Amino acid sequence: MKFQPSGINHITIRVNKIEPAEEFYGGILGFELVRKMGRSMAVYRIGREDTIVIVEAETSYDPNSRDFRVDHFGFYLNSPEEVDEMEAYLRDHEVTILSGPANRKNGRFLFATDPDGNMIEFFYEKSE
Repeated sequence: MKFQPSGINHITIRVNKIEPAEEFYGGILGFELVRKMGRSMAVYRIGREDTIVIVEAETSYDPNSRDFRVDHFGFYLNSPEEVDEMEAYLRDHEVTILSGPANRKNGRFLFATDPDGNMIEFFYEKSE
């Protein structure tokens, strides 16, 4: 299998407090809010199809435990079958699979890591 993503789907950033992050990305930078996911996650559109996801860290209640980093980034794939093919390809190359492949509401996903432990999502989503 030759990996040919159709683009970067998203980058997810873990933040300590969701409200100031929403003000920064939505208010100051002016990114379009695509959707809220509960009270601790927001998705903003950048350009035509790319998104940035901000998610409040689990440790936000503890001021001594600061948690900010890129959580993961995701690549678009063209079909649910490509998600499954990617899983087989990665396993054949002894890449660590963290989760999936699995279905979600409008698509299919797979999480794996690079050699340094950076989390990568391989993702298909139906057009709405």
